[in-house]
Parts: sequence; structure tokens; C-alpha cells
Amino acid sequence: MTQKDVAARLRALRSEMEKHQLDAWVLPSSDPHNSEYMPLRWKVRQFMSGFTASVSTMVVFKDAAYVWADGRYWLQAEQELAGTEIQIVYLGQPDVLPWNQWLVEQLPEGASLGFYGATMMVKAVADIEDQLKSKRISVHTEQDLTDAVWLDRPGFPMAPVFAHSLAYAGKSALEKLNGVRAEMRTVKAQAHVLNALDDIGYLLNLRGTDVPTSPYFHAYLVVTEEAASLYAHTQRFSAHILEGLKQQGVEVRPYEIFFDDLKALAGQAVWVDPAQSNLLTFKQLRSFNCRLIEKRAPSIAMKAVKNSVEIDNWKSCFVRDGVAMIQFLNWFYKNVGSGNLTERIVSDQIDGQRAKVNLFRGLSFTTIPAYGSNAAMMHYGLKEGVETPVKPQGFFLLDSGGQYDDGTTDITRTLVCGPCTDEQKRHFTLVLKGMLRLSAAIFMQGTRGLQLDILARQALWNEGVNYACGTGHGVGYFNNVHEGPHSISVGLIDQAIVPGMVVTNEPGVYLSGRYGIRIENILLCKEHCATEHGKFYQFEAMTLCPIDTRVVQKDLLGVEETASLNAYHAVVFQKLSPHLQGEDLQFLEEACRAI
Repeated sequence: MTQKDVAARLRALRSEMEKHQLDAWVLPSSDPHNSEYMPLRWKVRQFMSGFTASVSTMVVFKDAAYVWADGRYWLQAEQELAGTEIQIVYLGQPDVLPWNQWLVEQLPEGASLGFYGATMMVKAVADIEDQLKSKRISVHTEQDLTDAVWLDRPGFPMAPVFAHSLAYAGKSALEKLNGVRAEMRTVKAQAHVLNALDDIGYLLNLRGTDVPTSPYFHAYLVVTEEAASLYAHTQRFSAHILEGLKQQGVEVRPYEIFFDDLKALAGQAVWVDPAQSNLLTFKQLRSFNCRLIEKRAPSIAMKAVKNSVEIDNWKSCFVRDGVAMIQFLNWFYKNVGSGNLTERIVSDQIDGQRAKVNLFRGLSFTTIPAYGSNAAMMHYGLKEGVETPVKPQGFFLLDSGGQYDDGTTDITRTLVCGPCTDEQKRHFTLVLKGMLRLSAAIFMQGTRGLQLDILARQALWNEGVNYACGTGHGVGYFNNVHEGPHSISVGLIDQAIVPGMVVTNEPGVYLSGRYGIRIENILLCKEHCATEHGKFYQFEAMTLCPIDTRVVQKDLLGVEETASLNAYHAVVFQKLSPHLQGEDLQFLEEACRAI
């Protein structure tokens, strides 16, 4: 998108704001279902600004425009917004307020604020509700002004919805729905309304292809004690799937009538999750005099703790994904010295390698193939028409993953392309050191991710180095690659990590204009022991892929860390070697050699 495009779109939006007498308009990075990854239809902030980050919020005034970017996207924002009038707000820096708190401070008394209520989650407004009232700021949520500006706006995706087999899911939809109903009874809820697409797909063992990287479809779900209503585009369902849903007490109704149908819940006690539900859902329920029980959806915890069938399947998935990675790595290291590689060629190679894997359904996110200074941008992406060569020196950071019927993968490896500086070697080793420390953690029942985060950062902090993002996120099972409610980060998230949860372990170093390093595995939490002091848990690495050890400064690793690395590589070789042969097997053997 050009600077002229951005200017023209902002002029058109401000014209609409003037028609509706609005002082400010907010463009969030969300759809009506609070999805992380969305079809193009809902990428309104990207359309308006040209800023392609997956998470950001834009605020447009009559004479100014702002975009909030957290530490993952600062460099990207500076590049993509250069030359436009849009100002960057560096979220995460001292004294920088979130967009909603900043906005309510900036708006004058009696101002008019607008956003499309279906794409704004309740919590964002609830956090500033008192200030809005005290300043007599009116809020307008019914119109979607983007429609008038985005003349060729894409429609809803309509590819068929498909079943996620019980052989992979481990529990039927009815079992899962009855689990929700049991939780509903504990809070005396007569109905539960869900907006979140990953939760809906999980509960009903259904998947879709509405976005390339997340296997869900547009829908709402209403669960009562006796039945469940799925609101979706009905033409997307086969007769076989409709019959299967009917047998489990689920009726499929048109997506478009969801808001009108909420009147059937009039006067009832309805459980809604304010962090996941859009504002229009809340407004409708309140207009029908429902008693709202505002509480985290029970499906969030249910899907976060994987059952034994899911875990067993997932381990098989990691073997196949690991084999694809070995075949890719063997190709990469044979070709990196040729001078013919580009980031795009490398990205196409790993994507193509995964596409050959059995049960593959697509990528779990757009591959990040970052050479040299590009890797300093945590969520770097390829740009059309830009071909960055990969030189036989320094680092190449590759963050990639796949969606399979039996699991979701997310792996980052920093690959040594050739000679590296002493500083690069030291930083690589410190990142590895933190990654190994966290992998080897043994922790008590009730431990939060905040308490574990220091294990990944301490070696870097000792030398005055930090990374401006979390250390780990939950991962869905053939679902969203980023999944809550748990994480490992410096932020306080009041959710204990429990057996059955999986979480990434991905410390890094990002030096603007120079290089980036990240090493990432997915870990499974499982029981370690129980003593008179309580229960203790540990992690098991599910990701199976060697780490490039050629630049490791061995004197920086402790005895236990070296043993942990060698033990990990021994497992990788044991699990992957039966599935490889020839040069690929030779490469694996060399890559897994003990240091």
C-alpha cells in the first residue's frame, strides 16, 4: 500500500465520521469472534493504515491518527508507517497507556466516540466505562464505517466445514458440551453464549478454512441444559455433518439471525465471557433483560488441558513434522553457501516440505524466514517484490509450523549460515542456556508462568540483555497456534500451569539493524512427583529437531545444561532416525552429536 492510498482512505473515513458527527473512530485488530487470525474481510486496521501486524489498534481523530504497537512490532511499524501521517504509540514503554485509557483521556468532555460494536470486545469498553460516563462521552456502535470506505470489501469465506475425527479429538462433542453444562450448573447459568471460533470448533469437533492458518469457521454457539444452537452459514455443512450434530443435540441455524435469536433467552441467567464476547452480544442480552454471568468461558480451560488421546496423537505429529524439518535443514545447509538462496526460496522450501507430510492441513502461521538484520523484527514477514539474499555468514532465523489432523506445531531455529562474530556466538549461547533452563524446570503445583519466566531470561539479564515479548504461549491442538489461558511471560496472568497443558519455550535476542536469535520448542507439562510438601510438575519437550550447536560457547553452559542439551539430541535422534535414510539420516546423526 502506498502513502497516497493511506491518505485517501483516511480522508474517506473522516468524511464518514463527519456524517455521523464522530470525534474519534477506533479500528481494532479483531473480528466479531475475537480471533487472532482473521480473513481479509475483518482486517480493517490493516486496510486503513497499511500496518500488517497481527495485533494492534488504530485510533483516528479529525486531524490525527495513531497506531498502538507492542515490542514485537516496533521496527515493523516504523517501516510500514513511514511517510504517512499515522503516529506510532510504543506500547510497553514506561508511562505509555493502552489505547482505551489514552483515548478517554484525550477526548474532550461531551465528545462522540465510534467503533463497530461487533468487532469490539466487551472488556476494552468495560475498562473505561466509568471515565466515559464521567466525561459524558457518547459511544456509537451500530454502524461499520469501514463498509463505506472499503468498496471492494471481501465477503465471508464459504468453504465446507469438516469434522475433526473422534480418533484424533478423544472426546465427542456431546461429552464436551456436557462438560460445559456441568460448569453452567455450578454458577446457575441457564444458557451459555460463545463467540470464540476456536472454542466452538473444539467443543463440536468441527474445523474450517476461513483463514489460511487457523482451522475454524465463522459461527456463534448457544448452549442450554437441553440443547445447543450453532449459528453458521448453513450451506457449508454436509448432510452427514448436520445429522451427526443433530444426534448430539446441536441444531444448525443461519449465522445472520444470531442477534435476533438472543431474544429467546429473555430474562434468563446467561454466562458470557467479557474477554471473548463482542459488545453487540452484550447489548442484545441486556436489552432482553438477561442476568449476565460474566466469567471466563469453561471451554478455555477444557481445551487447554489436552486429553491422553490428543497427547498421544500429537507426539506422532511431532515426529512427522520433525522429519520434514530434518529434510529441510539438510537442504538448507547444502545450499546456503551457494549464494543463490533468498528468504522467499527458503520459506517456499520449508512450506513445501511440510505440505508433503501425512495429515497436513496447512500452515499454523505465515512462515517467518528472516536473514540477518531482518530477524531483529520478531514478527518479520516477506514483502511482495522484495527478495533478500541469504549470505553464507551470520544467522538465519526460521519460525514455522504446521496444522495437522493430529496436532499443531510451532518451531523456531536460528541457523548458522557461516562465520559469526564472538558477540553473536555469545548471544546464541545465552539464548540456548535460558531455553535449556526452562525446559529442565521442576515446579510446584500452582506455579504461574510469571514465576518460570526468569529461568529463560536470567542468563541474558546478567549481561544487560532482554527481549520485549513473552517467553511462551499455549498452543492449540489442530486449532489456534496461540492459545490461552496460560503463558510464560513477565506479565502476571493468574493461571497455573498444570499437567496436560502445552506451552512454547522461546527466549531470544533482537538487536535492531543487526541480528535476531530465537530458539523455540513446545513443552508438555506433566507430573514429576508428589511428596509431603505437595505435587511437583516438569516439562517434556514435544518438538523434535536438533539445535545448531556449531557456534555454542561451551564454557558458558553449565554441566547440567550441557547434559540436558545432549539428552534432548539423543531423544531427537532416537525418535526421528527410523524415519530417515541416506543423506538425511547422516545429517541427523551429525546434528545430534553430543557436545
